[in-house]
Amino acid sequence: MNVGEMQRKLSQQAERSPEHQFDDLFNLLYDADWLRLAHDYVAQNAGSVTAGCDGINMKTFDEHLEDNLQTLAKAIKSGSFEPQPVRRVYIPRPDGRKRPLGIHSIRDRIVQEALRMILEPIYEADFSQYSFGFRPNRCTMDAIKCVTWYATNNVGYFWVIEGDISSYFDTIGHRKLMKLLKQRIKDKKVLDLIWKFLRAGVMERRLFHDTNLGVPQGGILSPLLSNIYLHQLDKYMERYSGLSRHEKTRRRKQGLANFAYARYADDWVVLVKGTNRQAEEMKAELGKFLKCHLRLNLCEEKTRISHVNDGFEFLGFKIVRKIGQSGKWAPAALIPQTSLVKFRQKIAMATDPDTTYQSVNSTILALNQIIRGWCCYYRHTAKASSQFNPLRHYVFWRMAHWLGRKHKLKMSEVIRQFCRGSTFANGKYQLLMPTDIKTKLNKGSFKKPNPYTMQVIHLQREELPQETCWTGQEPRPGMADLRPIVLERDGFICQGCGQSVTPQSAQVDHKRPVRRFKRPVEANRLDNLQTLCLKCHKQKHQSDRQWKAG
Repeated sequence: MNVGEMQRKLSQQAERSPEHQFDDLFNLLYDADWLRLAHDYVAQNAGSVTAGCDGINMKTFDEHLEDNLQTLAKAIKSGSFEPQPVRRVYIPRPDGRKRPLGIHSIRDRIVQEALRMILEPIYEADFSQYSFGFRPNRCTMDAIKCVTWYATNNVGYFWVIEGDISSYFDTIGHRKLMKLLKQRIKDKKVLDLIWKFLRAGVMERRLFHDTNLGVPQGGILSPLLSNIYLHQLDKYMERYSGLSRHEKTRRRKQGLANFAYARYADDWVVLVKGTNRQAEEMKAELGKFLKCHLRLNLCEEKTRISHVNDGFEFLGFKIVRKIGQSGKWAPAALIPQTSLVKFRQKIAMATDPDTTYQSVNSTILALNQIIRGWCCYYRHTAKASSQFNPLRHYVFWRMAHWLGRKHKLKMSEVIRQFCRGSTFANGKYQLLMPTDIKTKLNKGSFKKPNPYTMQVIHLQREELPQETCWTGQEPRPGMADLRPIVLERDGFICQGCGQSVTPQSAQVDHKRPVRRFKRPVEANRLDNLQTLCLKCHKQKHQSDRQWKAG
């Protein structure tokens, strides 16, 4: 089956017939090509190394890939497929609280991806141009560009309602969501499968909990379902934002306000061309709509009304209207001071004096992940380069002092041994500097065409910086530095069978197992490390286990 062509047909049908209800979709789910492509998308995700409740990760699943996909297809076709409970973990948030994250099994992720591949082309034809979150070929900067455009002098929307829904993902009503899905999807088997996912439950510390509300954050299908749910809010706002220029002019002459709107997942803003009082009235109207029609509640503490001249934060950006270099008032998207502080805190955590037992390579990789994610997110902001420059100085000297403490070197020796130009390097690993990320303007319109009806389907999905970044903490501290030394010493030859290995396939193994040392760090001496191929590595581990059992 040509998956792209089928998706195009689904989306074209949805565009031509807004009232059409789709049937006969279930057979796509167990099609071999459809399911294989869904697997490939899941496998590309960094989270594929993490297992769900069944303890199986993607590497284990792929050991018998074809058999596993055929078994999965048969289970779907026969109706015997049952989603497993979601494994719940908690991720620390910057405010000290913890955000729940749901981890599905690999089988469930593949089926959810196959479902998304069916539903997304249909709903992309329906979704609003002012909805930007978790949609193909749309990103955060499109939402920011939309907001700043409405706040220009020529357009004149200066009052802002900063919307915040209390515990949105945890309070989505399942029955209401299913009613909304039935407006477009008629295939009962597809709807039943979605219902099973919603009701699969949560496994937390070996305790099972029913799920009667909400969608798990971290689920592949969850962002699409949440967009379908809040599409009702988009449609409600279209009665104001979708008016023609003539209708908006007539409203202003009558003393009524006009409104613009932008949403990214559950974060949204309403811009008001009118008075503060009219903004208050719209806030109350939206609160009533959400409560009565979607059973959602506005968070009164976070739902504020502000003026663009005073500035407000949206999606981690500070948007403020001020006098620019031309001498005229204009809105600008800036990096908030709170975000700069958090960035410095993450760098400080990765280069803390207590982490010098970690390898240099892993610390460089951790810093690069933090720097690349944060700087790429803010590279489009006004004056980004002027804010990246002082951060470069901070990163450079934090790393310099960390290297000095680790190797007990004076600063002059650190610079001589590790400095490469304006940064630090250790072998092939080089520290990325904030100034290496080039700033640029975000050009083009924030209004995007339906990607599924274009001549060539090309989907890009935004990768947001992680709330918690890897800080270089290794399972076995120091091994990232020792690995390239051992491989080069052994000439990339397996010390068991004598075959050549590559940097990707090579395994660095302990000759004498770690458990036989009183201090585990002593096992990491170079004379106790050897290069093995994957086959010899498995045999060595099996032999070690048998020795322990004996």
